[in-house]
Amino acid sequence: MRPAGAHQADCRSRGQSLVEFALVFPIIILLIAGFFEIGRAVFAYNTIANAARQGARVATVNQLADITECNELWPIDDPYEPHWSIRGCAILAAKTLGIGTANVSVSYAPPPDTTLTCDPVLHVGCIASVTVTYPFSVSTPFVNMVIGPILMSQTSQMPVERVFP
Repeated sequence: MRPAGAHQADCRSRGQSLVEFALVFPIIILLIAGFFEIGRAVFAYNTIANAARQGARVATVNQLADITECNELWPIDDPYEPHWSIRGCAILAAKTLGIGTANVSVSYAPPPDTTLTCDPVLHVGCIASVTVTYPFSVSTPFVNMVIGPILMSQTSQMPVERVFP
């Protein structure tokens, strides 16, 4: 048989466990949401880095920037009928993030310690620089109020191998 106060002690023990769980549960949920958001941020950062690299790769052989197509299977023979461009390929590489032409900037600069000029006429050896920006925002509701949008930016640079058009 159980002593008379044993039932009351069991009820207190269960109540204590419930209170402890109620105190720890929000912390566990916050940690899980934090891991989720860090994963999303790393994915976005890697995606815009890849988009900048893809745009710079195209800029080394094709200096068409304003067309928004990216079909690299067709060579460009006629500059008036292009099939791929710097911005188009960068946007396609970051399609999952939904970036647009305003998120991709292209510039050319001479290599350091040279007398080569890249403006107004572009030459082989100029450094093509493609920058992709993305405003990352946290999707967790309460954390979103604390942490506002974070502007992520990645730049990739490569030397121009061919001047076209």
